[in-house]
Amino acid sequence: MKVKHNMILNENHTMKTKTKIVLLILLLLSLTFSCKKETSSPAKDITGQWKWIFTYKIYPLSDSNPLTPQNTGIQEILVFNTNHTWFKTQNNIRVDSGTFSLGHGSHTAYPGALTAIYDSISYYQNGIHVNGWQDYYNIFHDTLEFSPGFGDRYLSYTLPFNGSKFWIKQ
Repeated sequence: MKVKHNMILNENHTMKTKTKIVLLILLLLSLTFSCKKETSSPAKDITGQWKWIFTYKIYPLSDSNPLTPQNTGIQEILVFNTNHTWFKTQNNIRVDSGTFSLGHGSHTAYPGALTAIYDSISYYQNGIHVNGWQDYYNIFHDTLEFSPGFGDRYLSYTLPFNGSKFWIKQ
């Protein structure tokens, strides 16, 4: 009877060990295939002076969409310096300034979704991150586009709504 009891205990122990090994293998496989290898690349250089050319708002639609310097009366200049300081002027009046940092990353909203790969800029005033906001951007030749959609977001620092804001390098 004791031999039979030991055999049952050994079988239970063997079964538990096999189960643990299978679970461990499954866990390792799921981690291996669910992790995305990131290629580290620097964010595109944003330094320079940029003149606002238009903003396209997705919502609300209106007759003044896109917004332009002509239909708003606002001439806007954005300057990013090599020492990581920045400022914005509207009609030649400085309205915002501080320091900035650039980032490059990716975001996948849910398993199986397309991965958004983006460049971003975070703004700081007196060393404090401004409202936790950042802008997601891309540069096409001499045109800078801010769009929260690049980071798979709806809002950003420059665009408190979904849309895109375009600047041309001066």
